Amino acid sequence: MLFLSMNNTPANSKASAIELARTLIEQKPVYLDTETTGLDRDDEIVEISIVDFDGKTLFTSLVKPSKSIPADAQRIHHISNADVASAPAWPILWPNIRSFLYGRMIAAYNTSFDLRMMQQSHSRYNLTLRESLRSVDVLTIFSDFRGVWDPVRRSMKYFKLEEAGAFFNISLMNTHRSEADALLVRAVLHSIAGEPY
Repeated sequence: MLFLSMNNTPANSKASAIELARTLIEQKPVYLDTETTGLDRDDEIVEISIVDFDGKTLFTSLVKPSKSIPADAQRIHHISNADVASAPAWPILWPNIRSFLYGRMIAAYNTSFDLRMMQQSHSRYNLTLRESLRSVDVLTIFSDFRGVWDPVRRSMKYFKLEEAGAFFNISLMNTHRSEADALLVRAVLHSIAGEPY
């Protein structure tokens, strides 16, 4: 049984998600995705991509981490230690990355993870993320759009990026590579808004 307040019915949730997606698209956000050495508090970025509001790739790069990429992570994104051996380290890439993010709305899928990994990559090199970045989480917007109640979490159910893409029959695949996934995030937000991608 669904227990929602009058203002948080699935219909209202979906309508709000559509309106929010349209508003965000009007702001011309950049879309961000990262691949990492893992999910823990000491992990860091091994690949990052930024896609502009119009679908053009602004930036994509492998990143040489300060530690080896574990086999479990390699199985997910297929980025090996050999792949990143000659890649630039995070401090070298950051000024360029920052130039695409600063002053822009950043849209990602599970934004808190990507921003945490950016912070952890900063911390690894004793860098300080001086500015606050404006961001929005497409995962929660899609969750509200779908409107499936999760009684355990007592909120709308979360879905993986590939599930969101499949829901809209988006032909872009969730490959666990940052550029493809950033493009998929853009396609999901546009699909929520009912706009072409």
